[in-house]
Amino acid sequence: MNYVFTLLILAYNEEKFLEDTVLKYVDKFESILIVDDKSTDQTGLVINKLENNYQNIKTISNKKNLGPGASMSIGIDYFLNSDSEYLIKIDGDNQFKEKDVIRFRKLTEDKNYDFIKGDRFWENGIEGKIPLIRYFGNAFASFLLKISSGNWNLNDPLNGLFLFSKRSLKDFQLPKLFKRYGYPFFISTYMTNLSIEKNLRILQIKNTISYENQKSNLNAFIMFFKLVYFAFKSFLTKISLKLKYSNLQVSAILDIFGIFSFSISVFCILRFLMIRYGNLVGSQANWFIVFLIFFLIFIYLIYQSQKLEHDYKLTYFSEA
Repeated sequence: MNYVFTLLILAYNEEKFLEDTVLKYVDKFESILIVDDKSTDQTGLVINKLENNYQNIKTISNKKNLGPGASMSIGIDYFLNSDSEYLIKIDGDNQFKEKDVIRFRKLTEDKNYDFIKGDRFWENGIEGKIPLIRYFGNAFASFLLKISSGNWNLNDPLNGLFLFSKRSLKDFQLPKLFKRYGYPFFISTYMTNLSIEKNLRILQIKNTISYENQKSNLNAFIMFFKLVYFAFKSFLTKISLKLKYSNLQVSAILDIFGIFSFSISVFCILRFLMIRYGNLVGSQANWFIVFLIFFLIFIYLIYQSQKLEHDYKLTYFSEA
């Protein structure tokens, strides 16, 4: 079946890479939307040249720098009011491989996926070098994604290559927390949890990213606390969602008892520390044993809850 696709390209100071990026796809997409996030280099001139030469290119120029997350939201709003049925989002830095982007389109044309995300952490997923700290950071972010989404097959939560169906974005709103950076983490969590309500068909594909001289403005310290906060918040709010669906109600109850057990374990370890290092009188051994018991109960309950949720979400999830 022939569907109409829009390619969304985010650009900020991409004068060196944007033209090559656009020219890869100008004949392969019915509509290309470039969102320029108030670039300070010659990106605007590059965009004007492309827009004048190709009728299927549309540009939105932000009046001030809003961040990539906010720029993506602007692109989504444009897409929702267009005739296109699917949106593929890439960046203007030419890091994504053309074959991967086209594969996103082809698989959707064949199997009507609602959401596709990339995973670059495999044998041939990275061309060039990235700092070791970024491997660690992505591994930690992947762990948080698995906890917050309940799908332990999801990987690479900071990968910015996505495909969306129009119905998957109908009620989409990006939190202010992710207007600048970290928005791919939110998207993966949001879409996975939305699959509970809307039975979305989700696919994760191994893709390749090329690293050359592109610069990253990502603040790892801020990102760490942002993702921890959101993962914890998402885990708590998801409990009320799971209570609405019979297949996940047991998982929600296990979460609630798990949180209760964790709270008791925290209370017990605090009592232990106050006795050991403070002026509180009592049995250190007893408080520590009770802490261990309730902490192990917490681990067991959360493990069982995650297993139930993971098995359920695999109904709508696949990998390629």
